[in-house]
Amino acid sequence: MTFIVAAGVLESAVPMGMNKSGSQQIAGGAVDERVTNWVVRSGFGDTVINAKHELVSSGPGAVTVRCRLEVSGNLSFNETRSFTVMQNDTPAYTFTSIANSVVLPDKVLTLARGDRVWVRMTGSAVSLYPTAIAPGENTYLYFVPV
Repeated sequence: MTFIVAAGVLESAVPMGMNKSGSQQIAGGAVDERVTNWVVRSGFGDTVINAKHELVSSGPGAVTVRCRLEVSGNLSFNETRSFTVMQNDTPAYTFTSIANSVVLPDKVLTLARGDRVWVRMTGSAVSLYPTAIAPGENTYLYFVPV
């Protein structure tokens, strides 16, 4: 009887991060719009960003997710914008704010190899009030192993 032994090391999640590239308009009345057009954040050389604008985990592990968005645009009275960090196609957490500089609270997620982490937002419900998402190093999504 022949036995084949395969050995290897399962790679765990590595730090990955991305910065927004180019401004993005979220139309007033739009709901759960994906934030698109990202580039690898400095210091996160192992980052994988897929064609759907998502970070793709290299392996399993617990990670701390950090997200910040610089936005502008009008809101109507008593209205907020909502920002959701997604794990695959499931909301991991949602944060609401009226601020133009939105820092989402840190969140620990448990990732499997190939899990996707991305962000979506809802702006004003008023069609005349679009939200602009600014590009640059102050609009980011990243995770680091715990």
